[in-house]
Amino acid sequence: MKKAFLFSGQGAQYPGMGKDLYDNFEEAREIFDKANDILGWDIKEVCFIDANGVINQTRYTQPALFTTIMAAYYVTIKQGITADAFAGFSLGEIAALVASEILSFEDGLKLVDARAKFMEEAAIKTKGGMSAVIGLAPEIVSEVCTYLNQVTLANDNCPGQVVISGDLRELEKANVFLKDKGAKRVLPLKVSGAFHSPLMNDAKEKLALEIRKFNFNEPTTKIVSNVSANYMTKDEAIEFLPEQVVTGVRFRESINLLIEDGFDTFIEIGVKKTLIGFVNKISKDIQTYNIEDTKTLNQTIEALKI
Repeated sequence: MKKAFLFSGQGAQYPGMGKDLYDNFEEAREIFDKANDILGWDIKEVCFIDANGVINQTRYTQPALFTTIMAAYYVTIKQGITADAFAGFSLGEIAALVASEILSFEDGLKLVDARAKFMEEAAIKTKGGMSAVIGLAPEIVSEVCTYLNQVTLANDNCPGQVVISGDLRELEKANVFLKDKGAKRVLPLKVSGAFHSPLMNDAKEKLALEIRKFNFNEPTTKIVSNVSANYMTKDEAIEFLPEQVVTGVRFRESINLLIEDGFDTFIEIGVKKTLIGFVNKISKDIQTYNIEDTKTLNQTIEALKI
């Protein structure tokens, strides 16, 4: 058995996430308490209750989701479940950087906090959006994007599902063109901006300056990059972190790389099971699990016979 851990991206968040782990595991309590001290706002309230309804605002979503994922990760490894490689989806890639020890948890959270701020500022300035395209090959979607201004292929999730990103008015045109090309559905996503597109260029430039403040190490475990869909080094992590916010997430290619290298077990750590849903569409010859609370942790332990 060769295991890879997957870490979720923005969109998977929900009020109540992480509460069960916080209530039941010291490792989770340490992470949430540490995050509270670093951020200076009540991350436990946002994750567990969200009385003010801010969990879906990028500024809060990213630190809250990252902290929940890392709490689940430290609980998981304490229970004896480890991985031979990591891959994250967008925001989740920073969790993978921490898991692979390229970054410390503290620096990872500070970086996520800055990234969230920069991306929200760019989103307000550019007024963009994203749409999921169901039933078309990435090559056809990319071709359609070339006919439009400021629309790009943002995420290659799995066979039959990609995401485009760009200017809101241009996305409306793209929807018509894509349906003409045979798309089964084109679904606008509930996001605040054109993430993973050139409209995030301001965020990229600010992030490139910000990362100079942090200490990066060589990975102790293999980690796959969203940008290259290949294993990355410390220097590539530094290069790709800003680049990642303006380029597409090559998730399907990343999973295929791991499968080709003999990985047969994929465990999504943190929140929901969106990524293993993609993985199951990429290959039927693998095992998939998720860990987000005591119940799913115990189910995974039982399945893996740890």
